[in-house]
Amino acid sequence: MKSLVRIFSLIISLSLMASPIVAQTNSASLEIVTPTDGQVVYGTKIPILFKVTNFTLVNKEGAKPTSGEGKILLWLDDQNGNTDSSTKVYEESFTYSDVAYGDHTLKAELVTNDNKSLIPPQSTTIKFTSAVVPDAQEPATSSGFDKNTALVIFIVVGLVIVAAWWYTKDEEEEPVEKVSKPQTSTKKKSAKSGRTVKRKS
Repeated sequence: MKSLVRIFSLIISLSLMASPIVAQTNSASLEIVTPTDGQVVYGTKIPILFKVTNFTLVNKEGAKPTSGEGKILLWLDDQNGNTDSSTKVYEESFTYSDVAYGDHTLKAELVTNDNKSLIPPQSTTIKFTSAVVPDAQEPATSSGFDKNTALVIFIVVGLVIVAAWWYTKDEEEEPVEKVSKPQTSTKKKSAKSGRTVKRKS
């Protein structure tokens, strides 16, 4: 009987230990995927991407709150933000337009249909910087090869080609003189035939 009571109490204690784990696994969560904390975003449009877990985003303004569903309240550079000053988001993405260049703070919170915080509250805050889009010509200039450099190289190559042509032109025009030994001949009559015989010396 004692062993049966022990087994029963063990099962109850294990079930009590397991219930918070189940609750934590199924609890809602919110994450800002982009921009990341400390990221530099180029341009005045700031696309924001959220990751929402175990919570359904719905547009039911004024409807009776339903467990597990609601919206995201979003604040940009609003330290004392409240429901009225927030931007209401019903999807996992949103884009701010015409954001000034500089440092910014973005806060997001999951709330119920009637704008009440969840228990426990699910909010997150990141900081990012908006900057001017870099000039597309900068990489070419910084590499040291621009239009002026190309022009100088073209002129130098042209001069080398002209000089080579001029040098070979002079060689072709010069007549080639053949140097040969003058041949001297002496005439001597052959005693036998009486003919004149040329001797080459």
